[in-house]
Amino acid sequence: MATLRKINGRYYGYFYDRNRTPKRKSYPLGVSLKSAAEKMLRRLEEQWAAGTFDPWSPLPGPANLTVKEATETFLASRSHLRTKTQTAYATAMTGLLKHIPPGFPLRSLTSKHLQPYVMNPTVSVSTQRHRARHIRAFIRWAQDNEYMDHNPLRGIQLPKAQKKVAEFLTPTQLERLLRAIDADVEMKRAAGQIEEDSVKWIKDLIILAVNTGLRRGELVNLRWRDIDFESGFLTVRNSEDFQTKNGHERSIPIAPDAKTILERLSILGIDENGYVLKGKNGSRLNASYASKRFKYYVRLAKLPDEIRFHSLRHTCASWLVMRGVPLSIVQAILGHIDISVTQRYAHLAPDVLKKAINEAFG
Repeated sequence: MATLRKINGRYYGYFYDRNRTPKRKSYPLGVSLKSAAEKMLRRLEEQWAAGTFDPWSPLPGPANLTVKEATETFLASRSHLRTKTQTAYATAMTGLLKHIPPGFPLRSLTSKHLQPYVMNPTVSVSTQRHRARHIRAFIRWAQDNEYMDHNPLRGIQLPKAQKKVAEFLTPTQLERLLRAIDADVEMKRAAGQIEEDSVKWIKDLIILAVNTGLRRGELVNLRWRDIDFESGFLTVRNSEDFQTKNGHERSIPIAPDAKTILERLSILGIDENGYVLKGKNGSRLNASYASKRFKYYVRLAKLPDEIRFHSLRHTCASWLVMRGVPLSIVQAILGHIDISVTQRYAHLAPDVLKKAINEAFG
């Protein structure tokens, strides 16, 4: 039997066995999100029952913890994240270990050990910053758990991020894209190659993405229990098989065009636990397939090749800003933790900024 307890913002698992001394033993989970802690605790309970994990076996002391042992424990603490994110962390840690001698103490780690990997001149600036971001999370975790008392990244001067313009669709381009889908469907339907309803999902997906700003994963994992027609809001939730990018849930208002689609889909029947957008046999829509079909139609409509599925999220944000919606509201809708991420759209609203200044000081 195990229970959770939060101490100084971090969760610990408490295991009980009346035949052990002490009878109750705590184990640091290294996370601050309750849903992640619950998931980790369930996995540890299974391992405990199988005899592959013993909470009473002492963890290596901070002075004796090796870099390899620390990375293994760190990666275990990230197991609540999306598979793609877990893989990114694992890749970064594996690459780091190639530059660290076997058995090297974590507390002896310095910038000279990180420099060859993080600042490898043969990789791009974005890759260098990507490596630094994941290692920074590792070091922060080690410091939070008192395994380290310094930050070896501070001795490394990272190159400045290369600014990229967020590609988004104009209303005219969106209309062109939807017309290209209609034309393609009509041509193939006339030739008896497809039924119209078999590809209607792609238009629904595109319109929902533009009108909600949801990420691809959030869209394909949207369930009917997340839709509240009465209040006019939909909620992006964490679940056993899906985790939001930052682990935070949020509710956003349902725009008129999104409501029209959701109401039409609801006529087919609502299963509270069922997916709103379905693939074959009523299963969850495959995210990778959705992106490929979207790209197919982007090229068919002769739109810029830089446009990808995530551009629909940029489209939502860009249109909101250009229509005068405050950045703080856009931040809440998109679920950005840091307002600096949302500020990449600020240049799209010079008139809004000018008006704010005039109202404040005019």
